[in-house]
Amino acid sequence: MSAASILFLALAAVGALYYILSTAALIRHFRKAASSRLSPAKRNILKVSILKPVRGIDSRASENFISFMDQDYTDYEVLFGVLDENDPSVEILQDITAGKLHASIYTGSSIDGFNNKVRILHTLFERSVGDIIAIADADTRATPDFIDRLIASFDEPNVGMVTCMYKGINDHGIADMLEALHMTCVFAPGVASANAMGKIDFGLGASMAVRREVIEKIGGFETIANYLADDFQLGRKTTQVGYDVALSDYVIDINLSGEKIAHVMQRELRWSVTTRVSRPAGHFGLIFTFGFAYALMFAASVGFGLLGWSILIGVSIIRLATAYIGSVVCLGDNHFLKRAWLIPVRDLLSFAIWVAGYFKRSVTWRDRKLVLAKDGRITRVK
Repeated sequence: MSAASILFLALAAVGALYYILSTAALIRHFRKAASSRLSPAKRNILKVSILKPVRGIDSRASENFISFMDQDYTDYEVLFGVLDENDPSVEILQDITAGKLHASIYTGSSIDGFNNKVRILHTLFERSVGDIIAIADADTRATPDFIDRLIASFDEPNVGMVTCMYKGINDHGIADMLEALHMTCVFAPGVASANAMGKIDFGLGASMAVRREVIEKIGGFETIANYLADDFQLGRKTTQVGYDVALSDYVIDINLSGEKIAHVMQRELRWSVTTRVSRPAGHFGLIFTFGFAYALMFAASVGFGLLGWSILIGVSIIRLATAYIGSVVCLGDNHFLKRAWLIPVRDLLSFAIWVAGYFKRSVTWRDRKLVLAKDGRITRVK
């Protein structure tokens, strides 16, 4: 075999081992979190404020918003925010919050910054009253036990932030299916692996909760208004002021958008660049996670002979089995089986996006092209 073939074979073996170990990390996390969770009756009830920054109308927006207003929790409020009073979502928000004393809408922001989501969060935080500040993206949907499950980790006094993994629901086509597979088969195992190797110091943007005192100690949302990865920065600053970040066993749903595949890949490229500038070592470490891609390269390098096919089939079986366990058993993704046939495509796209992430210095977010500094700050908008 050539040197390249030997390298691809070694990387394929490491990648297959990663599939096994990362799935084991997922299983361990969910078992440990479930066994250590106190019952609601034995916990202190904290006032919770859910902040929902909104722009535009996502798929099934009304259902998504209402899910956060229908919680099995004693003391909470939901604050929706938009930058522009003419945002098309305002009419929906006014309709669903009418007559609801625990829900309100706010517009505009009093701080400058390139990250519009953070600017909205600043406005909502200033008007919130909760001891715990929960943040959830506009396209997320919660079950009635969302608050109780997410904030359970605050039973530990050293925990300053809690974050959770997510899965995609209501896919409309292949692009959505590929994005859903990224959430459960690529992203979640990586998060579980990072958590298993030590305390994490980042948040996951779809949903997280922070103690009010932590936000005040870090100087408020103003301190992260010019960063692309606001979730990462909020987690990092939480640890810098002496608190821990905990990973919940709650898995929040993301309502998939039905976008074209080009838009989905553009968003994933933004995530890749965001990870590279925020956690460069962790991003480079992904080189060892693309087992299927390396197995395919090995098979091609040896002319798709018997050995090549044997390695490719063996790695593929491990990949599919571990993806099923992680997605269905751990994350509760009941739609995995209808998407599983796309895993080879998903893995090759993930590898290509990871490589492309090293050649990008700007990203596109909500029709704006953002130029980034090496530390993840947004320096200008094109």
